[in-house]
Amino acid sequence: MTDPFRDGDYRDEFDWEKEIRKDDDRVHDYLAELPRYIALPDEDKVISKRIRRRGSKWDDDFDAPADDGYDDDYDDDIPEEDFTRHRDGSDVYTAASKMAIDLTEYFAVEKDPAVARAMMRALTLLGKLMARSLDILRLEDGELVTFRIALTKRFLADLNDLIGEYEKFSDAEVRDFFLKDAFTMRDDALAKIREYRRQMKHK
Repeated sequence: MTDPFRDGDYRDEFDWEKEIRKDDDRVHDYLAELPRYIALPDEDKVISKRIRRRGSKWDDDFDAPADDGYDDDYDDDIPEEDFTRHRDGSDVYTAASKMAIDLTEYFAVEKDPAVARAMMRALTLLGKLMARSLDILRLEDGELVTFRIALTKRFLADLNDLIGEYEKFSDAEVRDFFLKDAFTMRDDALAKIREYRRQMKHK
């Protein structure tokens, strides 16, 4: 199976976006099932089997995460200290991880089931945002600009979904606290797309 990150098969931003949408479909299916099975010890495996039985678009070679933790095709992960540097993607990773930490504290004490479900979905979306930022962090400066554009466009779609979940929070102070950061991230993402397009013009 070819690796688009290594082989450069997807050079147009729209081709890249089509590929990224496959992951979006998987996450959408996963989020729909998560509230029902989250209390199970092997919820990832249960959910993936249920989605396959339902005839989802999940690839045949896609499986639940391995029990031994993070599984990646890359030989080395990014050193932790790189996240503090001024690298493309580091600001998104830092902002999303801070949001996730703050939200986890509220989720732990939330008593309204509807709000708790919204918080659960928001936490999963924040995980997606962090994963997308890692995809950019792994790139060398100036590498795969069309991929960066496509990824940031999907990042905006995730942010809009995240804002929708935040708007379900019943506590106005908590809701506004998270919405403020989400709107800032959205403005930054729009500015980043404009910057990428300027880079494309000068190539």
